[in-house]
Amino acid sequence: MTREDFQAWLESYKAGWVNQDTETTLALFTDDATYMYTPFHKIMKGKDEIRAYVEKGAVGLQEDIVFDYEILAVTEELGINRWRAAITWKPTGERIHFDGIYAVYLDGQGLCYRYDEWWHAKPALPEANAPA
Repeated sequence: MTREDFQAWLESYKAGWVNQDTETTLALFTDDATYMYTPFHKIMKGKDEIRAYVEKGAVGLQEDIVFDYEILAVTEELGINRWRAAITWKPTGERIHFDGIYAVYLDGQGLCYRYDEWWHAKPALPEANAPA
């Protein structure tokens, strides 16, 4: 994988999330991919489990998504990046901020076969209480 390959993958991942488009996201993974969204939860295996996670945890529940990233390292098969995001959680209207790391393993066709993610989330401070 090149830095450009990894950046293209991240841009597609971003588009899937920001546009709440499950199919765009799923097209980035092999049929037998593993997906770890935190190290303390069950690792998902295959597109059916990844689809269920994306549809239950993101699509339809989030809006006003802002996502940015910084590529930290790229090897032949692994890309590592730091990402930051902010979303509005539709069920409560709460604004949530995320800071995390992705480790993305791509095959020769540019599809992810292993995805490992670590993140922390913080509710946003109301504007009136935000530090100056």
